[in-house]
Amino acid sequence: MPERKRKWKLIYVLAVLGLFGIAYLCQYLARDGLIINYGIRFYRNLQGGILVVGSAVSLVVLLLYALDLRKYTAWLQARGEENAGDSTETPEALSAKSRHREVLSVSRKMDSAKLKELLTEYAAQKWRALSQPLMQIKLQLDIMDEHQEKLSHLLDANGADALANTEDVLDRVEQYLCKNVRKVLNYLDVADSDVPKDIQLVREKLAVCHDEGQKQLQQVQEFLFALADFLNKQGEDDNTMEMLDIYKSTILSSIEEE
Repeated sequence: MPERKRKWKLIYVLAVLGLFGIAYLCQYLARDGLIINYGIRFYRNLQGGILVVGSAVSLVVLLLYALDLRKYTAWLQARGEENAGDSTETPEALSAKSRHREVLSVSRKMDSAKLKELLTEYAAQKWRALSQPLMQIKLQLDIMDEHQEKLSHLLDANGADALANTEDVLDRVEQYLCKNVRKVLNYLDVADSDVPKDIQLVREKLAVCHDEGQKQLQQVQEFLFALADFLNKQGEDDNTMEMLDIYKSTILSSIEEE
């Protein structure tokens, strides 16, 4: 096993370095006795010999280990390329699959912008035969974004902080539209774009999604007009939240029916 051999070679390197370290330490500790018995010249020669031999041997061992480590790195790289070659999916395909799973996950709030990217991708590639209805649904998500921007501007311009909860209503409508789009995308994933029966089935699902989206967008548009009327009547005696509450309850009940 290359990994096991590499570990043993590292142990050998450390052992050699350790031995020379111990030899140098021993001659240092026995310095006084060596000098008394053999003289200062002998001690210096011994000290120099240990340093020279130890340094030379250690350098050779380290070089050999470095070369072996380089071979081991090359082996790992070759093994990784071999495993990558065995995969039936390209890195681009794996990345797209991961991105798709992230966009359609039900475990988090859905991202309208990413759904629009997927709709555009399907319309331009695999499902060009249904590009028009796919782009119509994308347009609905664009319109929903515009409605949310209009609401935010309306509240800011009129200093209507007390009505900030109306933004939550539109957020819930957007999530409802996104979940309907998710259903269509799941059908696109399992259907065959070359089979007429599958194409017709997906076309019908797209039509249902579009019709439901139009219904919700119409209600949101009416809600925005009602909100504008309410803000225009600020300070008047007959200005109540009743009509706004009716619109909010109508919208929320319509998206909670399913």
